This record gives sequence, structure tokens and C-alpha cells, in this order.
Amino acid sequence: MSVQLYSQRLKVGRVILIALPLLFLGAFFYLPLFQLLVRGLSSSAGLSLERLSALLSNSYLQHVLLFTLGQAILSMLGSVILCFGLAYFLSHYEFPGRPLLKALTLVPFALPPVAVALGFLLVFGRSGALNQTLMGLFGLHEPPIQILYSISGIVLAHAFYNAPIVARFVTAAWERLPMRYEESARALGAPRWRIFLNITLPMLMPGLISGAMLAFIYSFLSFPIVLAVGGAQFSTIEVEIYRRALIQIDIAGASALATIALIFSLLFTALYLWGERYYAHRLRATPTRQRTPLFADVKSALSPRRWPLYLLIFVTLFFFLAPLVGVFVDSITRQSGDHTMLTLDWYGQLFNPSYSALISASPLHSVWNSLLFALATMCLSLSFGTILSIILSRPRLRGRIGLEAIAMAPLAASPVALGLALLWSSAQTPFQSAWLAIVIAHSVLAIPFVIRALRPAFSQFDLRLYEAARSLGASQIRSVLDIVLPLIRGSLVAGAAFAFAISIAEMSATIMLVQPETLTMPVSVYYLLSSRQFGAASAMSVLMMLVLAFSFVLIERFSEKRFQFS
Repeated sequence: MSVQLYSQRLKVGRVILIALPLLFLGAFFYLPLFQLLVRGLSSSAGLSLERLSALLSNSYLQHVLLFTLGQAILSMLGSVILCFGLAYFLSHYEFPGRPLLKALTLVPFALPPVAVALGFLLVFGRSGALNQTLMGLFGLHEPPIQILYSISGIVLAHAFYNAPIVARFVTAAWERLPMRYEESARALGAPRWRIFLNITLPMLMPGLISGAMLAFIYSFLSFPIVLAVGGAQFSTIEVEIYRRALIQIDIAGASALATIALIFSLLFTALYLWGERYYAHRLRATPTRQRTPLFADVKSALSPRRWPLYLLIFVTLFFFLAPLVGVFVDSITRQSGDHTMLTLDWYGQLFNPSYSALISASPLHSVWNSLLFALATMCLSLSFGTILSIILSRPRLRGRIGLEAIAMAPLAASPVALGLALLWSSAQTPFQSAWLAIVIAHSVLAIPFVIRALRPAFSQFDLRLYEAARSLGASQIRSVLDIVLPLIRGSLVAGAAFAFAISIAEMSATIMLVQPETLTMPVSVYYLLSSRQFGAASAMSVLMMLVLAFSFVLIERFSEKRFQFS
């Protein structure tokens, strides 16, 4: 074979390899959403804005849209308020267990939203642990805390879910604030509150705004939490899409609503990405501050000046840990008359292969499905994400910004709208497979996270090492296996763990596509929760949390210095 022919075949192979992930996104993300858009804009007269105009002029749907925006704003503000105590503690003090506490700030990704809803029901519900404790202590006849099935419950659940990730942004920004400005103001006699308002807060704003925008987007696109915590009387645009598509069987109306949701989510995500780039520029420009040992000696540890800090830490940790502890305790207890007994019966039900009418499948089958979906998603998204990361890491690539926008667009998509789009798209083809549709949906949603994990590693990779191996006679495959993969294995593990975890926890797109034979753990938890089977739902939630915790231990272990979502 001539050198010229070999070179031509090599170029063709590279083009095919590059085209594969783009064809995948085109066929299973852009085309279904385009078809959904056309469906939403279609009327008897052809394509028009008639249906969208009718929806936007409907008083009920106006209320749904305003409620969606309002609860997202309130949830964002709640997340910002709650994040400051945790961010201050992590950025200013060194103490045993700090890496573990910092790892917990990944809780929005490591915890299924439906498990958050379950935890809030168990702790803050009318019959929850907190109300029962307060009624017993003070002899009350009515629960003093009544926040669930209300806007307050939705906002608090979103704040619990999103505050840790906002804290991650603010912690990173606070750690890199130059201390000289605060020290100069303190030397001139300025009180702490004035220093914070006039110096610290303005310098934290880039990171704070980026984190707040992310919290807003998550709250705007929230589906399981609103569905479970809000009850039937509260509906966001995501919940309304689900109800119209699967309950009212109004695909046209659901498609039009999905179009509105996509427009809003694209707009908000564009604002977030703009803020993130500005924040990243500010972050690189400043050094890391020195943290104070929290327990340097007994005298400083017991100083009355530390008591407000300890109180803040206790309240913050109670708020964040109580729902998780509540789910775990409920999974190992059972009521027997007036007594509470320890039991593992709920876990026994998970591994029961027999059919359960509550979830229209066997619990064991849903566990097995989730693991299979996660493994398939991990393989598919890691393959395509690696190819895209290699391409995007080339600084002189023409059209790199446009290609990046194409690859990262699933971050901006409504998962419920994506599920509806894939449902509608698959219904138009002779080959229909709920199993394949779920894997595709999970992979599309996971690819941007894989790219974020891998791209920094490829950008920092020294190509001279690869070229040296090739010049010494090593084949391309041998050079990749012996040189490239060992140097980026940490980022590969982080990307794989992200893809696996996203698939395990995903419910919004899955519930639009699921069939009894493809039931997953999050959907099973929702069905059990709807049937008031809290014990079985808690056991399955604990199992999910254990799997996800292991995934995110890997992420934090292998990607702390290579990758940060913020």
C-alpha cells in the first residue's frame, strides 16, 4: 500500500470518527427537538404561532408560567442565603473532614431529586419526624410546621438541592479573594458587616451570580421535586408538559409547552455560560487564601467568639443532613402499634423478583434496569464525549465555538421536553424500543458533563509525548494505550462516573419513555411515594444514594485538580 493511499484512508477514518458524535446528537437530540418544535407550531393552516399565542393567552397557563418563574426566583434566593454559611466555613477554616464536607457540595448531582422529595416528606411533613418531635416536646395537638404541598415546601426543597452547588462556586471565589483589601479596611477601623457589604460581597459577585444562575435554571427545569412536594395544586411548565402528554394525551399542547420551555431554558443557560466565563477569568487571576485551623488549640476552639460559627454550622448541617438521615432511618424501621422496630424487610422487597402491582414490575427488575442503563450510558457518552473533547481541545480549530455550542446544547434542554421529543420521534418509526430510547436520552444528557471532565485534560496534554512515541515506531493504538490513556485516566474515571451517576438519578426524561419492562429506580421511588409506601421508597432511595455516593467519591478523588463544574 502506498504512503499516499494510507494517508488518504487515515484522513477518511478521522472524518468518520469526528462525524459519529455529531451524527448521534443530530439524530437523537436536534432532529427530535426540531420535530417537536414543528409539532408545537403546527395548526390547521400550517406552521404558525397560533397555538403558542393561544397557550400564552390562556389564564391558567399564564399562571403556570408565572409560578414557574416565581418559584425559580425564590428558590434561587433561598439557595444563595443558605450557601453563605457553608461557603464561609469551607473557605476560611481548615479542619478534619473538610474534603468530605466539600465533596458533599456535589449533592445536587449525587442525590436523585425524587429522594430529596421523599426526605422532605419524612422530616418536614405533617407526620414527619420534626413535627412529631416538636408536638411531643411542647404538647401540641397540631403540627407546627406545615410547609409541604405549598410554595414554601417547593422553595425549601429546591434550596436544599441547589444551595450546596452555589456554595461550591462561592467557596472557590472566596478562597481566591486577595486578603489585603479586608485587612486594610479592618486596620482603618471598619466593622465586619461594612467590610463584607462594601468589599467582600462585590468581589464575590461573579462566582455568586454564576452559582445563582445555575440554581435558577435547575429550579426552573425542576420536575420530580415539584411533582412530589408541591402536590396536585402546584404545576410548573415541566409538570404541565408531563400531565398534558401522558395524562390528558394532548401531544400537540404538550409540544407547544415544550417549545416555550426550550426557549426559556436556552436563554437562561446562555446567560449562565456568559457569567461562568467571566467568573472563570476572575478565578484564575487571584491566589488562594490561607485557611485558619478551626481547632488549633483548646482555648481558641472553646472561645465564645466561635459559638455563633458553631451554631451556624449546626443549623446548616441539620438542614442538609436531616432529609438524608430521615430516608435512611425510614428504610430500616417499621411501625408496630405505638412502637418503632428495626427491620430489613424494606430491603428484602428490593431484591424480590416477584411482580409488584404498585410499580407494575418487580423491584429487583427496576434495580437491574437502572444499572444496565447506567452502564450503557457510560460507555456511549464516554465514547462520544472523548472524541468531542479531543476536537474541542485544539485551540486553532476553525468553528470551535460553534462546535462547542452544538456539543454542550443538551445542558440547556428541558429533560421532560427531550423525553417527549424522543417519544414522539420513536412513534413515527417502525422500530420502537423504550430500552434504546432511555439509553439515548441518558447519553444525550450526560455527554456535556463528560466533555467538561475530559476537555481540561486533553487541553493540557503535551502532544510531543505522543509524537515521540510515534517517531520511535509505536503504532497509533499502542501510543494511545501506553502514553495518552495513563496521563488522562483520572479525568476518564471522572467522566465515566458522571455519566453513570446522571443515568442512575435521571427521572424527568425517563418517565416520559418508561414502560413496565424498562422501569428504573427513580421512577419506582416516585410510584412508591405516590402510593404512600415510604419504607420501600426509602430503601430504594438509600440504594441509589450508595451507588451515587461511590460514583462521586471517584469524581472528587480523580478530578479535584483537573475538573470543576464551576
